[in-house]
Amino acid sequence: MLVMSVIAISLTLAVLVAYPIIRKIASKSPFPEDESSLRADLERRWESALEGLRHAELEMSVGNVSESDYLWLKQVHMAEAALVLKTLEISDKEKGFLIKRIPSGSGYEEEELS
Repeated sequence: MLVMSVIAISLTLAVLVAYPIIRKIASKSPFPEDESSLRADLERRWESALEGLRHAELEMSVGNVSESDYLWLKQVHMAEAALVLKTLEISDKEKGFLIKRIPSGSGYEEEELS
């Protein structure tokens, strides 16, 4: 009886010690993305350029900016988007997907990126 008690206590202690290690190994969750990484920064710049295009179009449609100001804003945001795409060096498939996300009224054409 004493031997069984010692074995049970030993196994319980072994499980308690090994549980955190086993749990860490079993969880295959990736490390959190580094928000200061180059890719994260480029993704933020891409979203900012798209939002700038949307905002410029909205302002133009309600008459808050002149056409020359709109064209300048559009050129600035398109240049930023092109720079980000070139920096990311993404595949043509991914580029096509990202280009589809640009508002259709922007007058954007793909050759402006090249």
